Amino acid sequence: MPMYDYCCKQCGDKFEELIFSRDKDKEIICPNCSSKDAERLMSAPVSIGTSSRSFGTSPEKCCRVQRGSSFL
Repeated sequence: MPMYDYCCKQCGDKFEELIFSRDKDKEIICPNCSSKDAERLMSAPVSIGTSSRSFGTSPEKCCRVQRGSSFL
């Protein structure tokens, strides 16, 4: 399934979007703040199996958020 991770550059929220090849020009909108300024993240590979190990579940902000003229 073509799921991609994105990070909003406005609020720092991390979210996933289902993107099919026919939707390659789809506008990505942050579900938290409705910003259209999101960047696609590199995702950890996922294997199908019985492993209890999980990736990407940190509640922390995923990218540097610009406020005013400096980055946090």
